[in-house]
Amino acid sequence: MGGSERYVYNLSKEQSKEHDVHIFTTTRHLDRVGTNEDGGISIHRFYAPKVVWNMNPLTLMLRPLVNSESDVYHIHSYLYFSSNQAVIARLLKKRKALLQIHGGVGIPPYDLGWFKLAAKHFYDCSLGKFTIENSDIIASVSKSDLWAIATRYKIHENRLRYVPNMVDTKLFTPELKDPLERRLLLYLGDLEPWKGVGSLIKWIRAMNHSFSEEVTIRFVGQGSYMQYLLNLREKLRKSRNGISIEVMGPRNHIDVPSILRSSSALILPSYWEGMPTVVLEAMASGVPVISTKVGDIPQLIRDKETGLLINRSLESFKSAVSLVLNDRLLVSRMTKRARTIVEDEYTVRNVHRIVRNVYTEMVS
Repeated sequence: MGGSERYVYNLSKEQSKEHDVHIFTTTRHLDRVGTNEDGGISIHRFYAPKVVWNMNPLTLMLRPLVNSESDVYHIHSYLYFSSNQAVIARLLKKRKALLQIHGGVGIPPYDLGWFKLAAKHFYDCSLGKFTIENSDIIASVSKSDLWAIATRYKIHENRLRYVPNMVDTKLFTPELKDPLERRLLLYLGDLEPWKGVGSLIKWIRAMNHSFSEEVTIRFVGQGSYMQYLLNLREKLRKSRNGISIEVMGPRNHIDVPSILRSSSALILPSYWEGMPTVVLEAMASGVPVISTKVGDIPQLIRDKETGLLINRSLESFKSAVSLVLNDRLLVSRMTKRARTIVEDEYTVRNVHRIVRNVYTEMVS
């Protein structure tokens, strides 16, 4: 379950205390197609035989969306074919639509290759534009993405809302154990270029005997870099250069709190982000974050105050790793401040209150 999926599920659980909530989503497994109830939420899964560009499921759900009795269509992301269909349903039913952006606005700041670059540009100027222009309110977890939408699509500010990301602070809690007893760094997310996995692999290969004791980097997720990481794991085992990697593959979200708490730090070397859920989860769990300065991450991570911000260089990365592995006072100070920020601003209850106000505004 990715960050936006966790957002939808947590928000829906809170909303189901007051409203009937239906989630329309996709699956690549035929045995999971259908409707089931989960804690007061009706989850409707539709078959997607193929996923385009490792992110966009090909599926057909227009008729069920039109037949639903929803007062508001809360559409998460403009990038999916399911989002396009939800906007069509909203137009046919003459209902309200709140489009919430979770990243992916504009052209990625890394080399896509000419074909993917052309495809992204075409989508943004056609189906993406249609979805954005035909939503009543456009919200985003990222202030930088709101600015990009306003600029790129000429959307008036009275249709834009900032609705931050959130984390379940009851599920993600700090562990009393000293994190410096471990020398385990964690990467948790898609194993894809936009997440900076290629940069992280490059740094790992260059870190020969950089630390006095062996350091392990654990990768949790799936994506196009999976086989490369498996091959690198074997090479590092043979070279014994003081750094090793574990490749765990995808994990159920119920396992994420314990995975985070078993780590010395979370690494996020992304090229492109909004406000990542995994950063908030680490902050709530008392795990220091090492991240690049992209999207709204600097809003969450203030360098050496609530985490560590790095440049896209080996030396910057090595320096940050050395700090989280050796400076107990700094780690303690950063993680306590980070947890406080999450509790003050990014809880499920706080974000639900903001979303509820937007719904009320739309239907009044």
